[in-house]
Amino acid sequence: MSIVSEIPLQTIPGFSKLVAAYLSGHPELKHLYKYDFNIESFAQIIADKAKDNTDRELLVSVLKKQYANIDMTDHTALNIELLRSPTTFTITAAHQPCVLLGPVFNVYKISSTINLAIQLKKKYPEHNFVPVFWMGSEDHDFEELGTTYIYGKKIEWSANPPDPLSKGGVEGGAYGRRKLAGFEKVLDEALAIIGEAGKPLIDKLRLGLSKFQTFGPYTRYLINELFGHSGLVVIDQDDAELKRKFVPVFEDELKKSSAIKAMDSTMKWLDGNYSVQATPREINLFYLSENSRERIIRTVDGYEVNNTDLKFTQLEILEIATHQPERFSPNVILRPVYQELILPNLAFIGGAGELSYWMELKAVFEYHKVNFPMLVMRSSMTMINNGIEKKMNKLGLSAIDFFGNPDQTINSFVKSKLSDDIQFDEEKKTIAAMFDSFVEKAEKVDPTLKAAVLAEKQKQLTALDAIEGKIIKAEKRKQEESVNQIRSLYQTFSPNQSWQERIENFIPFYLKDSNFINDAVKYADPFNGAMLIINQDH
Repeated sequence: MSIVSEIPLQTIPGFSKLVAAYLSGHPELKHLYKYDFNIESFAQIIADKAKDNTDRELLVSVLKKQYANIDMTDHTALNIELLRSPTTFTITAAHQPCVLLGPVFNVYKISSTINLAIQLKKKYPEHNFVPVFWMGSEDHDFEELGTTYIYGKKIEWSANPPDPLSKGGVEGGAYGRRKLAGFEKVLDEALAIIGEAGKPLIDKLRLGLSKFQTFGPYTRYLINELFGHSGLVVIDQDDAELKRKFVPVFEDELKKSSAIKAMDSTMKWLDGNYSVQATPREINLFYLSENSRERIIRTVDGYEVNNTDLKFTQLEILEIATHQPERFSPNVILRPVYQELILPNLAFIGGAGELSYWMELKAVFEYHKVNFPMLVMRSSMTMINNGIEKKMNKLGLSAIDFFGNPDQTINSFVKSKLSDDIQFDEEKKTIAAMFDSFVEKAEKVDPTLKAAVLAEKQKQLTALDAIEGKIIKAEKRKQEESVNQIRSLYQTFSPNQSWQERIENFIPFYLKDSNFINDAVKYADPFNGAMLIINQDH
């Protein structure tokens, strides 16, 4: 497995303009983040984070409780113990628990976290750096989290239908609390797709079903099997003890709606210059019960929980926050503050969407007096094989040609095969220049003639475009084999008009190369800022 090419992320069609500007160091964005994106910044981040009042003993205690039924590696056990020390800090990625880890970008995200922790230990040997995966297990999007693709084939762990004998209705609530009933079918479907070569992996996953009852701990089990040797630590945010530390933020948000107020100027600036990724609400909290996770809404008389009959006075809801903090769940706006309050964290590693909404939050962190970490773009990778590489070379195309609109790539390819004498580029230039001259002459006689001349110019150019389109269509028929190969290659690089890493599960790449996880960690340098095209046959 080796890198055959690298594509700067900023050059890939559709990549976030905001994150592209951040990676390029545009000074206009400086007010959206705290630290410059380079390894030298970590000396200052370490000094600043050391001032935060991180409850390390609580963190270690909760982690040991959460790992109680996990066969920890010595490396992970050591890292958990090291978190007691004021010279130990974390590097963190976060995601919801997904079926079989969901898209393979989760593997690249974790790999980037481990890679950066290794780099920092070499740069700052007097400190320890623990890679952490923060599991957002309270998410309630059953449709998104319950689906994955293996070799392009959809596998779905559907939510259970409504139970007519239960008042709870359809299965819902925190996804990490979801019972594992029915997950055996997911593993059966996966095995049917991957065949006998995948049986050892599926058997290992089946073993986890006998050890755990809910999906959050089961997801930690899977991640530990893949990354435990690297010392990765997985923490589940759905924990009453951890939330007890966050009660002051819960209370402040309920009483003052502080987040939306703190974000106001940033949101206006982003709306006028880029785009808004996540919109804050008046109250950025959910009410979490066994079978639901619904928004808390302020009313004239107090508060109510969306889509339920629950209503509270302010005194009542603050009482619940104090004594039952597990009933509250931060949304996308406050979850990062929760994470950084709990962890001695220096850097958050995420994808473009995640970094976009984190850049909305600096003022919220400042309001709650929690240090804002460095924002780090995770590594991106696309896996290919010798056959794919040979097809690209034969067509004279490179990896960047397979991101974006496939029809544009095909038209450009077909047009490149036309001889110069049947292309209309020069004719278009000549006609455009001729009509520009006509405009100049007509305006001298009567300025109102300009519009008529320009309309005729466009008419002639449109006619040439139509003729050229017919020629390209005819050439496509002659180049049918090459055109089909291009469309096939698109399914490797951009399945479903998205990046491979956003669709395909890790399992096909893991089965093809037993060193896939280790190599992903090796190559996932988050300071690289490129999409890595990797040939697994090399």
